[in-house]
Amino acid sequence: MLALTFSFLLSASPCLSPDIDYMALAFQEFDQTMDAGWREVANRDGCAVAAADLIQRYRESKPDLSEGQLNIMRWHEGQMRAEAGQNEQAVALFKQTYTEFDTMGWNYYVNATIAFIEQDAEALQHAHDQLVALPKPSEFNPLDADGKPMQIDWPPNLKVVEQLMSCFGRSYADAYGTCQ
Repeated sequence: MLALTFSFLLSASPCLSPDIDYMALAFQEFDQTMDAGWREVANRDGCAVAAADLIQRYRESKPDLSEGQLNIMRWHEGQMRAEAGQNEQAVALFKQTYTEFDTMGWNYYVNATIAFIEQDAEALQHAHDQLVALPKPSEFNPLDADGKPMQIDWPPNLKVVEQLMSCFGRSYADAYGTCQ
């Protein structure tokens, strides 16, 4: 009955395409393709909550997702909830994405994002400083899908954290959108 009810809600939402079976999409298409899956929904004005709800439903209905995939989806759901002003839910989701072995500064990025949402300038500055001080691992040699070297700024997400700092006091949606 729950699946039927959710299917009805999906088809009734003006944010969702009625001809797409979102739950049937493979993880890569649902989460990582810029014009498909939840991102296709999120790209519509006023549809951040629908995108967040869709991500939540997808991750809860897919028992075969890896912990890494689940964390990515928790992060993306949190971003959509933050964009919609559902800050408490966003922070709870972001906190679920901390990693135990963090050589890339992910946890500092999470801390910075939470500090921005909670409007804690001191914590945001601290997370930024930790990220900036992070040493680049000697084994950091990112490759693309074809095995070719990729140019990725070090540390990852520093530009986003600096954007959050320059847009402090604004909404998360503004910080990721129009704020410079």
